[in-house]
Amino acid sequence: MIKKQILSKNLKIFLIASLFFSLLLLLRFTWMNLIDVPEGAVAKQGTIDLRGIETSKDFKRKLHGEWEFYPNTLLVSDNPKPSEQNGHKIYSALPESWDKYFNNETNSHYGSYRLTILKDDTKPQLYGITIPEGLSPYKLYVDGKLIGGLGDMTSDNEKTAPSSRPITHYFTLDSSESEIIIQGVQTNRYAQGGFTKEIIFGDLHSMERSKFFSIATQIAVCLVFIFFLLFTILIFAIGIRNKSLLYFAMSIISACITVLVSSNKLLYIYLPINWIWASKIFYFSYIMNILFFTLFLRELVKEYAKPKILSIIPMLCSIYLVFIVVAPIEYINKTKIIFTLLFIISPIIITIFFIFIVNKGQKGGIFLLLTATAVASNSLFFSFKQNTQLPYSHYPFDLLIGITALSAFWFTQYFQTTLQTEKLTVKLQKEINTKDDFLANTSHELRNPLHGMMSIAQTLLVKQDPQLAEKNNDDLKLLLTIGNHMSYMLDDLLDLVKLKEKTIRLHPKPINVYNLASGVSNIFLFMLKGKPVELMINIPKDLPPVLADETRLIQIFTNLFYNAIKFTEKGSITCDAEVVGKKLYISITDTGIGIEKDMQESIFEPYEQVDSSMTSMGGGLGLGLSICQELVTLHGGTISLSSTVGKGSTFTFSLPIAEDSAVDETDLSVEKDTSLSKYVSLLSNLSKFEGEIAAATEKGSLVTSHSRVLIVDDDSVNLQVLTNVLSTEPYEIETALSGAEALEKLEEGSFDLVISDIMMPHMSGYELAQRIRERYSISELPILFLTARQQREDIQLAFLNGANDYVKKPMEYVELKSRVNALVRVKQTSEERLRIEAAWLQAQIQPHFFFNTLNSIISLHGVDDEQMEELLLAFSDYLQMSFDFQNADLVVPISYELKLVRSYIAIEQIRFGNRVQVIWDIPENIELSVPPLSIQTLVENAIQHGILPCIQGGTVTIRIAEAEEHFSISISDNGVGFDNTSPKKQTSVGLVNTEQRLKQLFGVELTVESVIGQGTTISFPIPK
Repeated sequence: MIKKQILSKNLKIFLIASLFFSLLLLLRFTWMNLIDVPEGAVAKQGTIDLRGIETSKDFKRKLHGEWEFYPNTLLVSDNPKPSEQNGHKIYSALPESWDKYFNNETNSHYGSYRLTILKDDTKPQLYGITIPEGLSPYKLYVDGKLIGGLGDMTSDNEKTAPSSRPITHYFTLDSSESEIIIQGVQTNRYAQGGFTKEIIFGDLHSMERSKFFSIATQIAVCLVFIFFLLFTILIFAIGIRNKSLLYFAMSIISACITVLVSSNKLLYIYLPINWIWASKIFYFSYIMNILFFTLFLRELVKEYAKPKILSIIPMLCSIYLVFIVVAPIEYINKTKIIFTLLFIISPIIITIFFIFIVNKGQKGGIFLLLTATAVASNSLFFSFKQNTQLPYSHYPFDLLIGITALSAFWFTQYFQTTLQTEKLTVKLQKEINTKDDFLANTSHELRNPLHGMMSIAQTLLVKQDPQLAEKNNDDLKLLLTIGNHMSYMLDDLLDLVKLKEKTIRLHPKPINVYNLASGVSNIFLFMLKGKPVELMINIPKDLPPVLADETRLIQIFTNLFYNAIKFTEKGSITCDAEVVGKKLYISITDTGIGIEKDMQESIFEPYEQVDSSMTSMGGGLGLGLSICQELVTLHGGTISLSSTVGKGSTFTFSLPIAEDSAVDETDLSVEKDTSLSKYVSLLSNLSKFEGEIAAATEKGSLVTSHSRVLIVDDDSVNLQVLTNVLSTEPYEIETALSGAEALEKLEEGSFDLVISDIMMPHMSGYELAQRIRERYSISELPILFLTARQQREDIQLAFLNGANDYVKKPMEYVELKSRVNALVRVKQTSEERLRIEAAWLQAQIQPHFFFNTLNSIISLHGVDDEQMEELLLAFSDYLQMSFDFQNADLVVPISYELKLVRSYIAIEQIRFGNRVQVIWDIPENIELSVPPLSIQTLVENAIQHGILPCIQGGTVTIRIAEAEEHFSISISDNGVGFDNTSPKKQTSVGLVNTEQRLKQLFGVELTVESVIGQGTTISFPIPK
């Protein structure tokens, strides 16, 4: 049953396409019959007899008679009856090609046509003759007089001959027997020579009407195309940026060009170019039409299907277009089959594809099928039309019908989209109402447990239980602060719902705006501590009062001040006011980051924020400005925004001026306003927490026995909570309120773990992790992300940016502590590995060094016992210190490290004598700690790889210099040196180990400077 339905549907679609194609055929043949002209009277021996033919205003005939044709001969125009020349006179029945009358020894052929016309009377009468395209250049003579022609037969050659096009010439016949001579040259050797199309002859009226009708038809088609083009440009100009519009416009332009280069070839009347470029333009315009038409259809149906054929055809067309432009004309003509296949086969394939589209039941798909069928019909008759059409004949309906069907498809899509949008609008409105109800219910439901939690905390504080420690009281205050913050957000949600339901009632009274603005600004001074921002109230005190609800006006000022402070890092925030008419306009101007133009239109919408990305300047639900707008509107005023990115923003709102100027000052008390009581408490506690955090960050030393943890979060409350959670562990905790501050602290000292939020202003946690990973590996400094972002993509992005672990909020404190402990152990294990590796490297004394030293001792026995004894003592000290467990410590005193270095140098100087020279540039009584085996490794590297490869030896300089903030230690030699572009520390295990330990302990690296033949200097700083 289903198969029968499918077959029935396919048959129906095929029948529709076939019927439409048949109608196009009928229309085409009807049109061709209407514009066809009668055959002329035919006579033999180069004479056409028009006697007896009606010569009224409708007189028009094809000159079908047998012309006298003279190949390779140009007749003398002043000889009315030229004699036969060398037997070259041939009777030729036009239209036909003259190629068969020539030998192929030459590329360019020339010859003359002669025809005698007989008519009834001898009175003068105007006639016209239409010479079709074919010969270029040519000349037309009537009764020995030059009537006209195309090009210059004496100077035009193959490269300069103009493009052949049909031209109508007018002349007067004043005798019963007249002679017509056409001299022509066939410069286009790739086309059939002579006249392969009809030559039309008739009276002036008939010929002019025929010419006008053909040209008007082509111009009308172009005007229709231009109308669609202008309409497309208008749509694009109003902001609809769609690739389909571009493809449609280009397809229309190319279709116009195809019309102008065919039939009458109107383009070449005003653009006289040679036939070579005319041929290229012809091919180029037709292929370009197929290219953009296919691309346009592909854009229209991409939602339904993505067939490969709609990508292959444009690719082939593009390649062939390039070929047309760059290839010589002879190669283009030899590959004309490609042009034929692309222009004829492509529309047929597209039509078959759209049959399948319609079969899928896509609405409006039938119009696409009709469009493709019309284009396919136009392409199928392309070759036929080129060979058989009259000089002035243009069939316009295929392209017009295609464009009309295409427009119908677009309108269908538009109406379908409109209906769908209306349905979605109704559904969206229902969803909005449901969302508002959900927010209202959720806010009320959350308020109950929130108030219960806050009540218990307040009760515990009021009881003043002496058994509670002071720390517990601080935790309870922190709990209340968080509860107040959450309650404030719930109030915003409830206010938004009430404003939408229009259930808020105002209680207006005269209010002094200066006093109220000053009171609100005093509250926000807490947020400006330590911030280079000045909050100024420039409202004149003598301004008239406004009629407003005091509580709601405080809420408006609060939201606008808070918004300005949040997005202003430095500069000023100014509040101004002025009277305009019967309203007071109040402006709050900041020098913050500003708001982009595309955001300014939607900034007053609910849940819209200037920056909702992970680097946003602050949190919140994005309700403040929306509530401000609603409240200002309730007061009968307006609110507007003027902003420039990077320079700041100005919010201006208006309020009606009170008719009664008496203001009750006793009632105005911003600090006692119930709507701000919890807000004042919140800001006060935040200020306190920031002070505690700032004090805590000043503590700590560079190297301690405790693990150091850096917590990064832009919310001071979150920092305080995490500090409290980790305070029970033996960690030294430091905090940072931004990524930049965290990087500064990492420069100043070393840490065992970084705990970071992701969403922070200016620099997100992801970017901070990337910056850290540029200096520290994943084991040298672990990173733990702690954030409320819980999407799968966020977790993947965290690890891709170098995180070691990831904990979601809200977190279990036991889980957090366990993960922190595990990551700290990772760092400590890495450090321990490096220290043990350094000690092991030292313990694994190179065998040749050991045996060479023993051989030196043996060789000195009996020869120089004093030097042998000195060598034995130095070697004993060296072995003892090499196996000392102190080498596994983090740092050792500089004296301990230098003692090992002196032992090693003493051995080498005894062994190699004057080849090893050492300069000591070390201040006396210097006190600092260095990683064990750090200087010794560098000195050994300088001697073994620097000066000993030189036959004469060299000098090693050990220098320690004291600067303001650090000690600089450098080991220099004047040995062989090396290419500094590939330093040896990359291949030396000892140097790599030393550098990693320096980086972990002090955050510094080895600096290597070397010149081949001059020596090497390796240095590093040790912070004080």
